[in-house]
Amino acid sequence: MSENTSVIFFEQGIPGFEHLHQFMISDLEAELPIKLMQAVDDQEVSLLIVSPFFFYPEYEWELSESAKQELKIQSERDVEIWSILTIPTEPTQATINLMAPLVLNPNQKTGKQLILHDSNYSSRAPLNRI
Repeated sequence: MSENTSVIFFEQGIPGFEHLHQFMISDLEAELPIKLMQAVDDQEVSLLIVSPFFFYPEYEWELSESAKQELKIQSERDVEIWSILTIPTEPTQATINLMAPLVLNPNQKTGKQLILHDSNYSSRAPLNRI
């Protein structure tokens, strides 16, 4: 594992992969704020994650107290927000999941995927907003 890779523990897994709890997060050689998130126990399960603020600077929602406690978040320095990318055969149709952000505490190596039920965010928001 390189210095640009960390393992994050998801106590409840992530939706669709509840049985997987540890994910390696690795930097990619890219100009975009994008990383590879790969299950430690099933390396065929890998996701591209990206900073949602790069594409949607106005993206915001409230992190619940229970999520802060679960992830041992003490301050803003303990929080990273990522979103899962979906890149179909036609890359211009790529989407970002704003409805279910990944909240990571890189200091504690913990993570959780939230589902923002009371929001207007889409699980398939377009990357190409022009």
